[in-house]
Amino acid sequence: MLISIIVHVFIIGGAAVYVVSSVQPPRKALFQGAENAASEVRHPVKMSNTQPNLDTLTKRISVDAPDSAVSLPDLPTNTDSGISSPSLSNSLGSAGEGAGGLKGPLMPLFGFKETQTGGTLVGRLYDFKQFRSQKPNPDLAKLGPAKLAITEVSDFVKGGWSVSSLYKFFQAPTVLYATQIFVPIMPAAEAPKAYGVENEVQPKAWMAHYKGKVSPPVTGAFRFVGAGDDLMAVRINGRLVLDCGGAKASDFKSNQSPYPYDYAKNTWIQTNRGGFTVGNRMELQAGQFYDIDIIFSEGPGGLFCAMLLFQQEGVNYEKDAKGNPILPIFRVADSRTEPADTAPKFMPNGPIWRALPPVK
Repeated sequence: MLISIIVHVFIIGGAAVYVVSSVQPPRKALFQGAENAASEVRHPVKMSNTQPNLDTLTKRISVDAPDSAVSLPDLPTNTDSGISSPSLSNSLGSAGEGAGGLKGPLMPLFGFKETQTGGTLVGRLYDFKQFRSQKPNPDLAKLGPAKLAITEVSDFVKGGWSVSSLYKFFQAPTVLYATQIFVPIMPAAEAPKAYGVENEVQPKAWMAHYKGKVSPPVTGAFRFVGAGDDLMAVRINGRLVLDCGGAKASDFKSNQSPYPYDYAKNTWIQTNRGGFTVGNRMELQAGQFYDIDIIFSEGPGGLFCAMLLFQQEGVNYEKDAKGNPILPIFRVADSRTEPADTAPKFMPNGPIWRALPPVK
């Protein structure tokens, strides 16, 4: 009996040693203590083949701002994401054709009440019939609204376009931001209404002054072409380059014949100026910004217009039935412009000038 018990103990003990040694093999340490400078962690990593193409990353978008040199890389396209989203170009391009596939909103005739993205012309409205205190101007009774407007506008132009000379007159508190000057023939009351002073300013003997800094679309020789009822003039870098009102604000003389465009209610402009006045030649460089001042004024009331186009030397423009060139509107944004029977035909997608944002 004793011998049998001893034999079974040895058999069970040997079996236990065999099982432990075969099921739990010796472990190899992958971590070493901090005192060993060569410590490391071994962890195999498989690199995913999802890196963006380097050619894609080198494509860049330029930010078109005169004082900016910012560029941003395109986002790489991941065709395997399984997530679909609307195309940016489709959602924005539906606004119309234009620079970058975008076209701005239809500009109110005298300008927006809010600043716009990019540059604009800043417009202010002055009333010659009353002073800043809204006390009546006695010259109105002496001269009448038509002659009063001619006198004050002429003094402003010949006096160097000094804004300080206008401080004595009532100024509309609202400032408008325009991307173009193209107002077809319409009632003169629309200007005070646009500036929100239709109750304070009668639609006669007022003047609007727009100014900013602009750069031509390309380097070259240009001329402004325009018409204003009653008065309109343009100055570039201190130089009078166009006086195109039916009534003259200066002794400006053009060295080119006017363009007798055919449109409704143009009799007064045709009789007094022979059509749209062609301004004097300007050598302008793209990328360089020039001070621009534009004024237009209404005298006796009634009908009014202010339309400014431009012509680049060496460009062959489409002609109308009378042989006049169909010119682009002077504009500093790709805003939409609706044609009107009280304005000449214009180039719908003409070149766009650049403008600096207004200084606040």
